[in-house]
Amino acid sequence: MASLLIDTFEDDKPETTVRIPLVVLTIAAKLIPRSAFQAMEAQGINLQEVIQAAKSGEISGQILEVVDHQKKERVLISVV
Repeated sequence: MASLLIDTFEDDKPETTVRIPLVVLTIAAKLIPRSAFQAMEAQGINLQEVIQAAKSGEISGQILEVVDHQKKERVLISVV
């Protein structure tokens, strides 16, 4: 079953990992860390479009990486 995977890192050390099955992602979207959601929006990524594309098999793998060098934070968003 496909999932949306969100990994957050601070100083290149894993901080948080969230795995959300796509079948419940619409409901679970409220649980996505705010920083990850903001990172997607800042990059022009529409979560609903990602969900539909992932469910249909159109996309997979890493879809976004955001690095804040000043805060030494990194967010990876993948469809796995």
